[in-house]
Amino acid sequence: MIDALIAGRLRGAPQFKTAANGSPFVSFRMSATDRSGASLLCSCIAFSDTARMAVQALEDGDSLAVAGEATVKTWAGNDGAQRLGLDVLVHGVLTAYHLGRKRKVGEGSEATEGGGHE
Repeated sequence: MIDALIAGRLRGAPQFKTAANGSPFVSFRMSATDRSGASLLCSCIAFSDTARMAVQALEDGDSLAVAGEATVKTWAGNDGAQRLGLDVLVHGVLTAYHLGRKRKVGEGSEATEGGGHE
């Protein structure tokens, strides 16, 4: 298991499901690109309410970052070449929506603090 923070783009629509024990979860795929431009496919699953809600608002191609436990996997591609990927148990998700909200909150608190000191 690897503690990972991965930034990339959502690939396909998230799949919202319920486990046999009744727990809701979401599975989705994302691709992350390295410096050389090579893409790594990450198969993600999230059980936490906050992570599920964050992914719910996303569409194919949207940017996101996930934090969680990653495991390296390998498989043979259609051309027979060995491919690498990651299976990720997601604990947290950060999206452009979250960044925008945090910036607004930060600007609002600075304005309030500055206004109160003058």
